[in-house]
Amino acid sequence: MRKKKHNEKYIAEAEKRITAILNDREEFDDWTQFCFSMQDAVRAAATVWGHSTDVDIDKLNAFIQEMTLKEIQNVSQFDITFKRKEN
Repeated sequence: MRKKKHNEKYIAEAEKRITAILNDREEFDDWTQFCFSMQDAVRAAATVWGHSTDVDIDKLNAFIQEMTLKEIQNVSQFDITFKRKEN
């Protein structure tokens, strides 16, 4: 079985996204916090699959994309209006 060769730029961007989520570096949209914890899900997936090789990073990035797509589809079924909280 041949190993899949990954584009270096893709791997770098995916690894950056994964690290930002795992280290809680970014604040995600309100709907992500309302519907699921992206950070908890990505941490669980990273624990199961790892995130040190190009293949691991590719799998984890695909997981993030798929989970986000499914949640967008779920949220779009509701009539919800979001607004930023006033401090």
